Amino acid sequence: MAGSRRPSLSPCRREDGFTIIEVMVASVVLLVGIMGVLSIVIQADGVSTSNRAREQGIALQREVIEDARSIPYDALTQGTIVSKLQAQPGLADSTAGSSGWTIRRRNVTYTVAVGTCSVDDSNDGTGPHESAGYCINGTGSTTPSQCLTYLGRAGSIAGTGAASGATAADCGIDSNFDGAVDGLVDSSGGPCSNCSGADTNPNDYKRIVVLVRWNRGLGTRYALQSATIPNPGLSAAPAVSALSPVSTTVLPGTPQPVSFLATTSFPATTVAWYVDGTFQGQASGSLTSWNVQWNMGSVSSGSSPNTGEVLDGTYLLSAKSFDAYGQAGTAKASTVIVNRRAPYPPSNPHAGRNDGKAYLDWGANAERDVEGYRVFRVVPAPGTDQDVCGFISQQTRCRENGMPSGTQQYYVRAVDRDSGGVLRLGDPSPTVTIPASDTSPTPPPTLVAAKSGQNTVLSWTAGSDPDAGDSIQYYRIYRDGTDWVNDYFDRTNSGANLSYTDNATDGDVHTYYVVAVDQSNQESRPIGSGVTK
Repeated sequence: MAGSRRPSLSPCRREDGFTIIEVMVASVVLLVGIMGVLSIVIQADGVSTSNRAREQGIALQREVIEDARSIPYDALTQGTIVSKLQAQPGLADSTAGSSGWTIRRRNVTYTVAVGTCSVDDSNDGTGPHESAGYCINGTGSTTPSQCLTYLGRAGSIAGTGAASGATAADCGIDSNFDGAVDGLVDSSGGPCSNCSGADTNPNDYKRIVVLVRWNRGLGTRYALQSATIPNPGLSAAPAVSALSPVSTTVLPGTPQPVSFLATTSFPATTVAWYVDGTFQGQASGSLTSWNVQWNMGSVSSGSSPNTGEVLDGTYLLSAKSFDAYGQAGTAKASTVIVNRRAPYPPSNPHAGRNDGKAYLDWGANAERDVEGYRVFRVVPAPGTDQDVCGFISQQTRCRENGMPSGTQQYYVRAVDRDSGGVLRLGDPSPTVTIPASDTSPTPPPTLVAAKSGQNTVLSWTAGSDPDAGDSIQYYRIYRDGTDWVNDYFDRTNSGANLSYTDNATDGDVHTYYVVAVDQSNQESRPIGSGVTK
């Protein structure tokens, strides 16, 4: 029909497509969604990996501790625990290199450090330790938050390098990568400084410290545990049920060696004996009867002890029995009092004149029964030598106020008690002479103090002596005062030493004075009012 219009198509039948902008917007939306999902998946996988690594690390740690419990108690030592554990199935070192003791499980590498030491339970009394091997820090004092700081998050078994000694031990750090925890054991080899008394079996339990670190996952990536293993000696090994005599006194003429009889609760393989916790040897015998022979040597009639002579004093002799596996039972102890002669002469006496007074010092006697000292000034015959300081019980120096003019001589004698309990003078020390006159040396011109950690370092310039042929013998250090008896702290080895370090400040502030001492033991006045640091 002419003039007619073609009808338009409905919107639903339009053939127009999406614009490129709409497609890009849709793609971005889709991509953001996919990335979010991937992020969640990746995070979940990381958490899962971390959890699996941690679960395996904790399981490995428990395995190490349980295998340590299977080692005989007395064979559980710091020097052997790593090798004994590495010999267990599944605990061998997987690298045998310089990276530490590593164990690989399920594609995760774990680095292990383990250590052990003995602990004395203070609740049952304290006593001498028969050998090294005790924990330098007891049951430990470093907190978990401190260990987190010292271990860091890098995964190294050596930690961050910020900890050493007992602190490193508590955190299980192995800085030299030998598989053993560093600093755990008191390496001095001597008795525990905190132990004294009558506890003859102080090895109450072993402390085991295990650190496991790994190289996979999130977080700190370490497991640290300290466990204890009680001493099974009371039930698992023969005990020394009796040691006789329980106490004895060794006097002049007592036959040597002195014998002791150790009786065990059931047959033992060996019996070791100790004096004040130090191993002396093996007893002879078998089954339940064992004989200890202590040869105390012969007594010297001279001014110094014989080789092998046991000096006077009180000693604790103990015996401990072992089974075939090296496990020890309860020990018994005997108190031995040795009193075979008067004290030997005190060593290295010195005397000098200062401000009209006699200043004297000497070395302490080695005998354990010495109760004090007396200092005598020689009085020409027919007089009696003068006791110038009275009985001195705690120190090895004294001062005679108002000493006579002229040349004077002095000597020192130690004091103990005889077998009847009466005070007895020992042999006199060599005589020391104070000249009639001697000019005091000049004090050090300058004195400076500085801190080095908790230590105080003193340094000074040299003093001098105006007397011809005389010189500075050494320097004395006074602390918190200048009184000879109460404040004299230490001395240098020679006049050439112009510095001194005080390692016993305990973090406190002290005032120091330094004086020069000449060959006649006359000292200078201190410089100024001292230095405080």
